[in-house]
Amino acid sequence: MSELASRAEAIGAHLVAHALGATASKFDAEGRQSAVDFLMEWPNGRHGALEVTLVTQPESAAWQGMAAREGWQWPALSGWEFRLAGPDMPYRRARNAVLRAVALCDQWGVDEPHGLPADVLDREPEVGWVNEVGELRRSSLKPGVSLFSEVRAEFVEASTCDFATVVEGWLKLPHMPRHVEKVLSAAGVAERHLFLVPVDEVLPARFLTNDFAAPTRSPEGFSGLDGIWIWSNYWHQFLVCRGGSWQWLDFPPKGDRRG
Repeated sequence: MSELASRAEAIGAHLVAHALGATASKFDAEGRQSAVDFLMEWPNGRHGALEVTLVTQPESAAWQGMAAREGWQWPALSGWEFRLAGPDMPYRRARNAVLRAVALCDQWGVDEPHGLPADVLDREPEVGWVNEVGELRRSSLKPGVSLFSEVRAEFVEASTCDFATVVEGWLKLPHMPRHVEKVLSAAGVAERHLFLVPVDEVLPARFLTNDFAAPTRSPEGFSGLDGIWIWSNYWHQFLVCRGGSWQWLDFPPKGDRRG
């Protein structure tokens, strides 16, 4: 499991358990196959299932997990920014090529690979390849290469203003139906909950922050779930849909340890 996915699980278990007044215990462990991520238990003995998943484009799921493990930064003696040109990146190849480009740029005193002498670029084809997958440039940041996803050019007015429609669209991603089915198939539980953590690339610009009204309808395709919970990295609250109604919830106070 990537660090990004592991963090999503920890956040999901904590928020849902607190909101429902339950405790959440890791269940997808000890050799259990196709089990939900967490088993919840209420003081009265009732049990519930909780599945937590990242919502990502399939091209970026792998490299974002590896980037998160390194804190979205590669080691270098000088400060740099590397921004992807698209959603996909062969992580290890890109890492090696970028760090080689950084070393050469420092050696020649230039601020981007395009500034290297032509004969150097001829001898270092991987450095030239860096320019195909992203933009590398010197920055005033602390030493290291800071990683950034691609910039999306998007008109806010061109995207839907109905967040429920966005959630329905996530079901078209290859990994999503499997997670929904897993929690729906959980046996011996009274409630079934799904916690979603969308990354920036699957959120239209108008929803990158939580400055929007809660949806007014349930998303289609999630029948049988008792709760759909959603939180994204730049949101200062989290959303829940229960009983056909959405609402924003505040984060629990610090020090709460349930989940």
